[in-house]
Amino acid sequence: MTKFAIGIDIGGTRTKIGLVDLDQTRISEIFLTNTEKKNPDRFIRGITSGIDALMEKSKLTDSNLIGIGIGVSGFVFEDGKVDSTYGFQEFMEDYPLAAIIQKLTGLPCKVDNDARLVALGEAISGKGVGFDRVLVLTLGTGLGVGFVNRGKLDEDLPFSHMAGHMTIKDNGGKCYCGKTGCLESLVSASGLMTKANKLNWFDQNPQYQKDSQSLFEAAQSGNALAIGIIEDFIHDLKTGIANFINIYAPELVVLGGGLSKSLGPYLPQISQIEYLAPFKAYQVKTECSELGEKAGVLGAAALFIDKSKENDN
Repeated sequence: MTKFAIGIDIGGTRTKIGLVDLDQTRISEIFLTNTEKKNPDRFIRGITSGIDALMEKSKLTDSNLIGIGIGVSGFVFEDGKVDSTYGFQEFMEDYPLAAIIQKLTGLPCKVDNDARLVALGEAISGKGVGFDRVLVLTLGTGLGVGFVNRGKLDEDLPFSHMAGHMTIKDNGGKCYCGKTGCLESLVSASGLMTKANKLNWFDQNPQYQKDSQSLFEAAQSGNALAIGIIEDFIHDLKTGIANFINIYAPELVVLGGGLSKSLGPYLPQISQIEYLAPFKAYQVKTECSELGEKAGVLGAAALFIDKSKENDN
């Protein structure tokens, strides 16, 4: 019998709730809802309503459903308690998310860091298929880092979920982590917007929407100031990737998140290895994600793949 799990990716703007066929590692149905950041009751209702909608639409019964996986920003303990989301969701401090969902649904629930689950989704269903060591950088409002080795997360707990906060410059804006010049503050959408606003770029170019994608579009169109902003962005991203290469030695680096949609023209430049590699014959490939926001849903559901195999034996 085909087994399913529900994968939930709690994003900065939207929460994605998907029904995933674990045998095929594909999403059968997906439900989208706005992410509730302030009220815990509305947050939980949004999740349970989404689960109910998926179950009703798919006509599945609980016997086909192994469990619910959830990706959330921040550190998560083994029991599914969220340590903190650093203000992203005000109520999610020492928050027993897994226990709450299990009690309301009667289904097993596992919770992990969202960037790690995006990496797991990419590794088993995206660009990472066929590679053992896969590093995924999620370039969105912030910077998420996840590493997968042979289809498994590198650690049981997300101890390295703050890896995007390595300092790579002496100057630059101060990040919420307390550091100045950390990678996340330089290669995230919020970092790009901060730099553009300091240079009054949007005031000088009112024909563009006030978002990070506009900076890439303007750079491709020859806008000199936008070209400079994006060149700095690419340089900082390459420096960050070089540091991660010396930590993880990935075979593949996948660039995901909203900013990855604009990085295609820059892949040859980003892919150049200019620093000392882990070993002489080392090679790494860099790709942009094609899964998009599906990666986190697939990765969250994949927390139950081993359980599915156990049930088949």
